[in-house]
Amino acid sequence: MTIIFYAVVSNDSSEDCWPCEQAFALFDKYGLDKVHIRSLGLFDDYDKMCDVLCKTFREVAKSEIAQDEEGNVLYFIKRDKQGKRDSILSLCKLKTLEYRLFRKMREKLRNFYVPDRKSDAPASEIAKRYMREAKELLAENDLPRPLQYYHELFKTAFEFIDSNRKVNIPLLHSEYVTFSEKLLEYFSKQYRDSAFAN
Repeated sequence: MTIIFYAVVSNDSSEDCWPCEQAFALFDKYGLDKVHIRSLGLFDDYDKMCDVLCKTFREVAKSEIAQDEEGNVLYFIKRDKQGKRDSILSLCKLKTLEYRLFRKMREKLRNFYVPDRKSDAPASEIAKRYMREAKELLAENDLPRPLQYYHELFKTAFEFIDSNRKVNIPLLHSEYVTFSEKLLEYFSKQYRDSAFAN
């Protein structure tokens, strides 16, 4: 297992975290693995900044979990004119749409497979709700795969869980990353010869 560093937080400071360059210099000094970062630029024009942020949001939104995992973190940095005292003004997370769809899938499956309780709605109705909410999430943004892929994956999740409930329900509730990996393997085998094959 590798720990990948991305920020340094001082417990006795009012700042959210150290400026990126300062934190990365510390990581380099001790040979620590760190995330990839890139600057979106320096802005003195609000409209230009908004255009760049909007473009970045769309790029991150359509990324795959395998590439960008949950998404990216944006740091808004106030630059000191001498470059000696930069400070973090704010930071925000940009989630990939694929991550948000997987999170929504997790929520619906966990609610359906509550131990010692039967769901009121059938799996087909839950799948319809998932699809409806997924369409709302998309708005004007793109996914790395067609929406139908995620719909089929969600429907297959019920079949996958029911194939070995003693193992898969606990995984769903306590180890969702492992559950997702196993579900994707199962899905790939089921759809090996279809348009959804990877």
